[in-house]
Amino acid sequence: DPSRTFSLGEMAQSVNLSPPYFCYLFKSVTGVPPARYLKSLRMEHAALLLTTTFLSVKEIVKRVGCTDESHFVRDFKRLYGVTPSAYRNGAISAAEPHR
Repeated sequence: DPSRTFSLGEMAQSVNLSPPYFCYLFKSVTGVPPARYLKSLRMEHAALLLTTTFLSVKEIVKRVGCTDESHFVRDFKRLYGVTPSAYRNGAISAAEPHR
């Protein structure tokens, strides 16, 4: 559940590993550290919500588990190349029939 806040300690404890060893194993399996993986899941979920709902960006920020809207917008733009609003508008434009 990407909307929940997870600490590295909690994730490691849930699988009975020390935080450093959990990090090592997680990165060796996924190729990225746990925090980066969680952020990417949140961004993917946000992109889905932007294109399938009419929720405001502020509401989407809450739903995906981010706490700071400006950081969310910055991270989203870094990953997708556009702001969340522009991403939504592009998806709407692409879905409209051309005349």
